[in-house]
Amino acid sequence: MWHGDITRSTLDKWFGDEPVMIWHRPFHEMIGNTASFELLGVSEKDVETPHEADWANGHFWENGLAALVPRKPFLLQPDRYKVGMQNFVEMLHRGGITAAMDMGVVVFGDPVGEARLIHAIMDTQEAPARLMLTPIVTDFLSRGLSPEQAWEQVESWNASNSDRVMFDNHFKLMMDGAIFSGLSQYSFPVYKDGHAGQWMAPVQVTYSYAETFWNAGYQLHAHANGAASAEVLIDFVRRVQAQNPRIDHRFTLEHFAYTTEDQANQMHALGMLGSANPYYQYILADVYADQWLGEARARNMVPLGTLKREGMRFGLHSDCPMAPLSPLTLALAAVNRTTINGNKNAEAQKVSVDDALRAITIDAAWLMRMEDQIGSICPGKRADFAVLEQDPYRVDPRKLKDIPIRGTVFAGEIHPVNR
Repeated sequence: MWHGDITRSTLDKWFGDEPVMIWHRPFHEMIGNTASFELLGVSEKDVETPHEADWANGHFWENGLAALVPRKPFLLQPDRYKVGMQNFVEMLHRGGITAAMDMGVVVFGDPVGEARLIHAIMDTQEAPARLMLTPIVTDFLSRGLSPEQAWEQVESWNASNSDRVMFDNHFKLMMDGAIFSGLSQYSFPVYKDGHAGQWMAPVQVTYSYAETFWNAGYQLHAHANGAASAEVLIDFVRRVQAQNPRIDHRFTLEHFAYTTEDQANQMHALGMLGSANPYYQYILADVYADQWLGEARARNMVPLGTLKREGMRFGLHSDCPMAPLSPLTLALAAVNRTTINGNKNAEAQKVSVDDALRAITIDAAWLMRMEDQIGSICPGKRADFAVLEQDPYRVDPRKLKDIPIRGTVFAGEIHPVNR
């Protein structure tokens, strides 16, 4: 979609014996040259099982990445990871963020080691932010763990919780493939060029994890981009509610790239929430309109106006690096609905400045089940908030992202942003 066809032979020509691997922005695809596979010790035999691998072209996507990522222990090498976490904390601070959710913490095959490295930076260096860690189903699938074994492991991780870093009974499902890769699942009409999306795992396998963690009282989140994926997820919620009814479960559809109005009605009736990435319609709507979905569906990407009319709570997220780690940039995208090329997306899906600001503060805290601690400024809460140099209710809505962040207050302590 972005760079045309790049294959193993392309990279071999460009880089020769220098090991090079392209890891796509969404982290759902890799393309490597021959030297990179030799360096990692990967052979054609290693990719006989994953269906999402094209050995001849050096292309690995979705579950096919399981053949590569575990062979990259340097990703969790402490000194390297420490620098990455320090950069991340600085990005949080510059964005005015005092609380965030990592919606896929255990993707490198060593969940305990990764959590330990996160604690090492967040706790020992007293980072001015709180980080909620969310286990992800693909980690357990790649390690061959049953839903019950996954639950036992996740329960044990709670023992490491601190004031800044915590697991708190959240679990993430993965429904369809990456939207940047054109692998989301759509009902009729499907993609214009006839290609199909994909499921991240057989639907019933994914449901078995949903059922286990639902019955254990966890808040479930689900990566779901296309309308067909939303349809299956809504059915999941009906099924788990039928066998074990729960009040205030806050089952959250993550990303919210495309759903129908009827699906939003059903979500509301079932008590579901939406956590949306409004940057999708900014960066993707034009190319989706031209190549994959056509004008009507592409211009309605991330239909927050529908959720608002339904009276549903929703939050905004960056899924960084899918969008900048900047809540005000997300607010701008949700309020203005203009693409990167200056084209207008569906006006009916715009939300107000107030709606957008709630979606990055108190309503985001609601999605985290922390609304009684953070998200607004009032007696008894934790005194975590951002300090802006301009009033977002008074600036031109087209300039929301340009409001300077003066600093943050975390647990009552002032942390200026150094420029």
